[in-house]
Amino acid sequence: GFTLCSHVSMGCRGSKKQSGKIEEEKTEKIEAGALPKVEPRFRHTRHVIDRQTGKTFKEVIPGPVWSTLKGLYVTSACGVVPAHHLRCCLRRLTEHAGRKMRSRSSQKDIRKFCDVYNIDLDEVLLPLSEFATMNDFFTRELKPSARPIHSSEEPGVFTSCADCRLIIFQTLEEATSIWIKGLKFSLTELLGEAVAKPFLEKPGCSVAVCRLAPQDYHRFHFPCGPGKVLDQSYLAGEYYSVNPVAINNPKVDVLTENCRSVTRLQHPNFGQVAFVAVGATLVGSVQLLKEADSMFDKGECYGYFQYGGSTCVIIT
Repeated sequence: GFTLCSHVSMGCRGSKKQSGKIEEEKTEKIEAGALPKVEPRFRHTRHVIDRQTGKTFKEVIPGPVWSTLKGLYVTSACGVVPAHHLRCCLRRLTEHAGRKMRSRSSQKDIRKFCDVYNIDLDEVLLPLSEFATMNDFFTRELKPSARPIHSSEEPGVFTSCADCRLIIFQTLEEATSIWIKGLKFSLTELLGEAVAKPFLEKPGCSVAVCRLAPQDYHRFHFPCGPGKVLDQSYLAGEYYSVNPVAINNPKVDVLTENCRSVTRLQHPNFGQVAFVAVGATLVGSVQLLKEADSMFDKGECYGYFQYGGSTCVIIT
């Protein structure tokens, strides 16, 4: 299982500016705020804890996005809007967003996106002029020095797989009682019956939920290594938001109903590890950069999400 703090570091790599940074949801504090030159009424913020420093910072949620999230997942509308209509709407919205973000016309939105979300361009490998579309920028690579791997030579140390808001549970029961509220959530529903079997035979499984916000670096990395990719599968599904307001709603089974890529890894220290990359609203696709039967090292890039917020779930 996971050992909190000693086995996890921010991002898969420690930030050059904030080495070892781990962010944790502080869901009870959602307050209005404002970036420079942005009116408070047009945005919302979520307070996130940096575990290394103990300080909080604000995650930006644009006002229209927050209003939509509340309308769909917080208010009684979640139980009123027919599920079929909601799913069709989110699917069409995601497909439309994917086409738009892959178009050349989206290039003009890159600078505005960086300003709204305060993107650190010093970390980005290529200059902005090299990105032809918004999706090109969204799946950007960072300079190798931007995310040094924590304890890269120690196979017994587990790192975070991405820049994320990370929350860890020692047991599946703890995860479902505190955070994951979907009524149908189970390992079998999340992983599929075949992949879930060896994990169900374990005396207990730890769960890490790594939520990537739109402003984050959207490539994900292997959290342990060296190891081997045993198998990969894709489970088709919906496009619900992975924002906490949806994850915490018992009427929506986000992690087990959304489209997702499921990978089973073999590691000498941790045994079998399940790595789930979960698509979400506005996430066009999940791209994997390694195939089954291939070897990997800790911190090596495994794939990326296209435009939108998204989540990785790791089971060990």
